[in-house]
Amino acid sequence: MPADIPDYYRHLVESSEKEGDGKDVPKTEGESETPRGMAIPMSRARQREMAPPPVTGNLYSANTFRLNLPDEWTDKTVFTLTGPATDGIQHNITVNVKEDLQIDSLLEFAESMFGTLESELKGCRLLLNEPCQLTNGLPAHKAIFVWWPTEELRLYQEQIYVLHEKTGFTLTASFTKKTRKTVGPEIERAMLSFQPYPKSE
Repeated sequence: MPADIPDYYRHLVESSEKEGDGKDVPKTEGESETPRGMAIPMSRARQREMAPPPVTGNLYSANTFRLNLPDEWTDKTVFTLTGPATDGIQHNITVNVKEDLQIDSLLEFAESMFGTLESELKGCRLLLNEPCQLTNGLPAHKAIFVWWPTEELRLYQEQIYVLHEKTGFTLTASFTKKTRKTVGPEIERAMLSFQPYPKSE
């Protein structure tokens, strides 16, 4: 071994030399001879020893992952699907979910969301308020608001409300006067293709 190798790295070199010196490595109890390069199967007892402890709490499943949350944790995710930036604004569709609602009326759910929006958006004014239908036939409700985030910029915000198995969904998209006519129809078709999963899934 070269003498100028620092002590910190010396064990790495020594380990490498031992692995490649061609000498037989003694087998531990329970191991059997296998062809060179093949993995030795792990016993079931050893697998049980190495298994992680059982999880507790609630299983949270997202689009690409899942994890176990402690009790009393609540999912407050707002899903954002981003599209192209056109006419000075970034177009997207957001999906807000409210679970375990104590209401049975779709209109009641929609109207409860109107108040929230009108309090959040500067100079918000309701332009359209009517029932509609999703592509899959589920009843929905549509509202269109106009508001001014700045004195120079006027935006139109479209919301579609869905009530399914005590869960309320609010889909939102914003447009300028120009993009309501250009990308607006395409984005509305995407919103109307919304399909909630049954609770059992």
